[in-house]
Amino acid sequence: MKAVIMAGGKGTRLRPLTCHLPKPMVPLLGRPCMAYIIELLHKHGIQDIAVTMQYKPEVIRDYFGDGEAFDVNLHYFEEMSPLGTAGSVKQAHEFLNDTFVVISGDALTDFDLEQALAFHKEKQAKATLLLTRVPHPLEYGVVMTDQNGLITRFLEKPSWGEVFSDTVNTGIYIMEPELLERVPPGQEFDFSQQLFPALLQENRGLYGYVSSGYWMDIGNLQQYRQTQFDMLDGKVQLHIHGTQIRPRVYIADDVETSDTARVVGPAFIGKGSKIEDGVELGEYCIVGENNRLSKGSKLTRSVLWDHNHIAPHNELDGSTLTSRIVCKEASYLGEGSVVGNHVIIGEKSRIEPHVKIWPHKQIRDKSRLHTSHIWGEHAAKTLFKTRGVSGLPNLELTPEMTAKFGTAYGATLAIGKTLTVSCAPHTFTRLLKRALTASLQSVGTHVIDLGDCLAPAASFAIRHLGAAGGIHLDWSGKENERCLLACMDAEGLPITRSAERKVENSFWQEDYGRASMEHLGSYKDETHWFQTYVRTLSEEIADEGEKLPLSTMRIVIEASPWLQPYLVPFFEKLGLEAIHVTAANNQEPLPLFTSLAGANLGLRMLDDGRTLQLVTEKGELVDTDLQTVFLYLCYLHSRPGATIGAPVSAPELLESMAEGLGATIIRTKEWERSILEATEQTRMHPLFDSLFAIGLVVLHLGRTGLPLSELLSLIPSFYLHREQIDCPWDAKGEVMRSMMNKAKDTPVDLVDGIKFYHENGWILLLPDSEDPVFRLVAQSQNPALAEELVHSYRDHILNVLQ
Repeated sequence: MKAVIMAGGKGTRLRPLTCHLPKPMVPLLGRPCMAYIIELLHKHGIQDIAVTMQYKPEVIRDYFGDGEAFDVNLHYFEEMSPLGTAGSVKQAHEFLNDTFVVISGDALTDFDLEQALAFHKEKQAKATLLLTRVPHPLEYGVVMTDQNGLITRFLEKPSWGEVFSDTVNTGIYIMEPELLERVPPGQEFDFSQQLFPALLQENRGLYGYVSSGYWMDIGNLQQYRQTQFDMLDGKVQLHIHGTQIRPRVYIADDVETSDTARVVGPAFIGKGSKIEDGVELGEYCIVGENNRLSKGSKLTRSVLWDHNHIAPHNELDGSTLTSRIVCKEASYLGEGSVVGNHVIIGEKSRIEPHVKIWPHKQIRDKSRLHTSHIWGEHAAKTLFKTRGVSGLPNLELTPEMTAKFGTAYGATLAIGKTLTVSCAPHTFTRLLKRALTASLQSVGTHVIDLGDCLAPAASFAIRHLGAAGGIHLDWSGKENERCLLACMDAEGLPITRSAERKVENSFWQEDYGRASMEHLGSYKDETHWFQTYVRTLSEEIADEGEKLPLSTMRIVIEASPWLQPYLVPFFEKLGLEAIHVTAANNQEPLPLFTSLAGANLGLRMLDDGRTLQLVTEKGELVDTDLQTVFLYLCYLHSRPGATIGAPVSAPELLESMAEGLGATIIRTKEWERSILEATEQTRMHPLFDSLFAIGLVVLHLGRTGLPLSELLSLIPSFYLHREQIDCPWDAKGEVMRSMMNKAKDTPVDLVDGIKFYHENGWILLLPDSEDPVFRLVAQSQNPALAEELVHSYRDHILNVLQ
């Protein structure tokens, strides 16, 4: 049998480790990762190996040659442009004339390939994916198989809401050569995104084999370090090139160690290295070839490549150093710091945790680096949250961070294009907007400043201006002070997840340039758009309600003082009598005041322009789920035959309502973009635009002539029960797999999370994307049944977690 090693990876997330090396050549305990893969193939009798390359192919050729030193035959195939995983392997089509293995050169594994091959032959499979179980499945392809190993579901790089298992594709495949006939030559084509989904759809022998051995994708700096720690701990079966002088301490040839040096271990010291007096190597230190650790230096959980000089009394605390680095006397390198090739760190310098230094830099004596030098990557898990980039004002979301974000965003998505910027009317959001504007212009992005605004108004302006998108700075209010950077595309929708990932990578790696002086972005002030939005919306609603008795309606509206000047003309245009109050000046709670004022409707509108609370004429707060159903009802009456998106957690009643009005409900993910994309006629939605929702409610009240409380009483009863369950991030995938196995005979919907249908109702299991929790939502004919459903599933989850 033959094999293909895919060795074209750039290893962008590993920079600065991969500035001069392709990802498969990154060393693990002193040897390239790909060397261990070749040894694994040789161990299982595979000697004829194709190697596909793209990034810095000469580095791979120079090290491995024809493979003689490894007792294998290597054949190289170089991509001149990206061809995708399948397109890359297609180049070796003539070489691959029998069953073959495809394996990545940048992941470490000890899988038993012979057992996997036996499974492949037994099932007469066309392709067998080697699978494993991982605690964090988001970065991989999640796979589900039946009892015989036949793959039944496959999803590449899901969100948490799409994770239905913790069983993932390792990128190791056993394949029959005829499958390569389906791969177009010279074109970008991918196994997991194109070939495998097609085989799955056609039911053409796509199998999955769950391997029990070790597998780790060296995708980021944390995984790179952990892989080597696992090697020292014996978690992976392979040969370490060194003598084990005591348990988990390996020393290669020609190492000089002082009698007063102390090696705690686990540790690895490579050939030709010198450990001087008083040096202390704490746990999990990896020292490559020809390093010199001078007297009194202390290292803990640190990785050094080759030819580094560590002067006396340095302290490395969880740092990673590449090659030919000089650390002058008495410097400190903090946890997670990474230093590229040929860097000189001046004496008594302090490199703070998670700082990255790119190659060929010189750090002056007594420097203190808080941020990455030239380029870098941060330790944070994710930058984008559910609605954008958010954080505590002036602690997490600072002017410096906002400027860096604007630079990354503009350079990644909008060089030479026009973006709008806008903000909630707060001193701090205005400050951040100035920093954001300057950073966008610095990379050649043109800026239209919309001034103080609501997010729905900013979306409206983007569409009417024909801008490429916009960034809106929002403010959550005093109760839970947080700032938000909401990013929108040319349609005014939240940007796609793929766009988020591009910006996030650019942000952490600081992998962007600046515009020349001739190509700086322009600036334009157009602060009238909020008023234009309010006027346009009120005119449209007034036209629709022209023959309705709106003028007889009295409304109480509670909103911030800054919003009231914009709301007054809105209600005047509709011909309504509006009583404007603020939470501060209203002596009575809004529900009571609405009743005392004899109003037809009470409204509380929050500063985000999206959150609305309805109050009936009787002074009753409307339940959140009931309000959702009512807002959809108002929308459907105003737009007969419309199609509108609804999150999968919304009440099932929506479908029957829509059917009665000749309309269509499309169930979507909980994500705002998904809901808006499904709403075909307009990008305005009552769940995300308070003023739009108010207009719909007013029109419906005028259309029916009935009080709000009576309209709500006409809606058929439904019951939803919600609970939240804490769940460690590492256990989420396992829980999802266990729940799917538990409910094999239960109808399910996998639009977002897992929705299980029972005779007495449904329950939605939704893993939260921001916090280590699951959200459970159940609907049934009565409250007790809904609560019973939630408790049943909650108990099962808790059992899995024990």
